[in-house]
Amino acid sequence: MIIREKIDKFRTLLRASMKSEDTEEWLDVHFTRPIGLAFALLWHRFGVTPNSITILSIFLGVAAGVMFSFTDTLYNVVGVVLLMLANFCDSTDGQLARLTNQRSMKGRCLDGFAGDTWFFTIYIALVLRLWNEPIPLTTVPWGIGGLALAAVAGLLSHSPQSSLSDYYRQIHLYFLMGRNGSELGSYAQEQAIVESLKGKPNAFWERAFHANYQYYCKSQERRTPAFQRFHKALMAQYGSIEQVPQELKERFLKGSRPLMPFTNLLTFNSRAILLYITCLLNYPWIYLLFEVTIYNLMYIYMHKKHEKLCASLMQNIGEEGQTKPSVILFDFGGTLDTQGCHWGKMLWHGYEAMGVSVTEEQFREAYVYAERKLGSEPLIHANDTFRRMLSVKLGLEFDYLLEKGWLTVDEQSARKMQTELEEHIYNKVETTIGSSKNVLEQLRKQYRLGLVTNFYGNMSVVLKEFQLSNFFETVTESAVVGVRKPSPEIFRKAVAAIQVPPDRVLVVGDSYTKDILPAHEIGCQTCWIKGEGWNKEEPQVPVADLIIHELKELLSYE
Repeated sequence: MIIREKIDKFRTLLRASMKSEDTEEWLDVHFTRPIGLAFALLWHRFGVTPNSITILSIFLGVAAGVMFSFTDTLYNVVGVVLLMLANFCDSTDGQLARLTNQRSMKGRCLDGFAGDTWFFTIYIALVLRLWNEPIPLTTVPWGIGGLALAAVAGLLSHSPQSSLSDYYRQIHLYFLMGRNGSELGSYAQEQAIVESLKGKPNAFWERAFHANYQYYCKSQERRTPAFQRFHKALMAQYGSIEQVPQELKERFLKGSRPLMPFTNLLTFNSRAILLYITCLLNYPWIYLLFEVTIYNLMYIYMHKKHEKLCASLMQNIGEEGQTKPSVILFDFGGTLDTQGCHWGKMLWHGYEAMGVSVTEEQFREAYVYAERKLGSEPLIHANDTFRRMLSVKLGLEFDYLLEKGWLTVDEQSARKMQTELEEHIYNKVETTIGSSKNVLEQLRKQYRLGLVTNFYGNMSVVLKEFQLSNFFETVTESAVVGVRKPSPEIFRKAVAAIQVPPDRVLVVGDSYTKDILPAHEIGCQTCWIKGEGWNKEEPQVPVADLIIHELKELLSYE
C-alpha cells in the first residue's frame, strides 16, 4: 500500500514537472523525464539549485564532445553515456525549476547556453575526427571541406532550426496555458529591460543575460512575420492572451499541434540518436549531411505551415489594416517640451550656447549623476514647477562639475552661469511647448488626448504652468500609478483609464525603448518622434507605425 502511494505521488509529480502533453515527445515522457524527476528530487533534498545542475550539464556535454573526436568505439560509448547524462541534467534542471517555482530568465538563458556549448564542442570534435579521413569514394581527406560542412550544419542549420522549434513550442504553450504557462519572450520586452538596467550598479550579468535573450527573440520574430501580425492583432483586440476567446485559441492549437512533433525532432533526441549511431559506425559525416538536408526540409515545412496557420487565422479577427485611432497618448519629457530632442542633448546645447567650459564627456557624466540623484532621492515635490525642476537638475550638474574640478571657475561665477543657463533653457522650452500647444489645439478637434509620463507627482502643476491642463482627458504619471516606463504596464493603465481598445490608441513619444516598444507590446499604434538622441544607436527595423521629426507632422496623419 505504501509503495502504491509512493508510485502515485511520483506520477503526480511527474505530470506536474512536464510542460504539456502536446509538447512532450514519447522518449521524454517514458524515459528522460522519469529519470530526470528522480534526479530532481535527489538534488532538491541536498539543496542543489536548477542553475547548478545546468552548469554541471555543460561540463558533461563538453566532455562528451571530446569523446566523439576519437574513432575508438570505447571512447564513443563513453561519449554517448556522458551526453545522455548531460541530457538528464538538462531535463532535471527544468523539472526542478517548475516543481520548486525557481524559473527565471537567467535559468532559461543558461539552459540555452548549455545546449549550444554541447553541440559547439561536438561539431568541433567531428571536424577534428574527419580532418584526415578520406571523403567517401575518394582518397581526398575531408580537411577544410569537413569544417565547411560542419559550419553549414551547425551555424546555418542546427541553430536556426532549434531556436524556431523552441519558439513554436513556447507559442503553443502560450495559447494552451496562458502567459504564466509559457516562457514566450519578446524583443520589445527584453530591450526595454536592457535599457532599464543601463547604469544600474551590480547589474552587469543581469543585463548581459537579457541582452543575449533580446537578440535570440529578435531572430525568432524576424522569421515569423505572419505570427507577429497575428499576435499584435490579438493583443490590440483583446488586451491579453487570457482574454482571447477559447474557440479562437482552440483553432490555433488545432493547427499548431501537428507541428509539435517537428519541433521535437528538430531539438535534441533525434539528433542525439543519429549522432550516436553515425559515430559508433564511424560515419559521422552522415550526421552532418542529414542535418543540412533532411532536417532543413523539416524546418522549411514546419515554418511554412505555421506562418500559413497564422495568416489564415487573421481573418477571424478582422483585416490586417490598422484601425484609425480615436485617442492619442503623448509622452511629455522629450516629446512635448523638446519635440524629439533628448533632454541630455538639449542641456548640452545650452551649455555650448552659454559658453560653459566643460567637455561633452564631462557634461554627460554630470547629467547621468543628476538623473540618478533625482531618481533615488525625493528632491522634487508634488507642488514643484518645471522651472523649479530645471533649477534642481542644473544645480546637481554644476555641483558635480565643480566637485570634479572640471568647471574651473569660482563658486559665484559658476552659480551666475547656472542661472543664465536656466533662463536660456526655460525660454527655449516655453517656445517649444508653445509650438506643441498649437498642434494639440488642432488634434483635439479630431482625437481624444491623454498623457503618459515618467514624472515626480507634479505633472498637474507643470501642465498648469504651461497652460496645458485642458488638453488631456487623462494623465498617467509614473509617480502616481506606481509603475515607470519602459514597463508596458503603465501604458495598459493609460489605455484602461481612457477606456478604448489598444488598437484605437496612437502613442507618441521620443524614446524608442521607453515609449514605442512597450506601447507596441500591448497592441497600440505608435509614432516615434525621432529627433537628436542621447546616442547614435537605433533599431535596424523599427516597429513604429509612424516616424516623424516634428510634432506638426501629426496634423497630416491619416
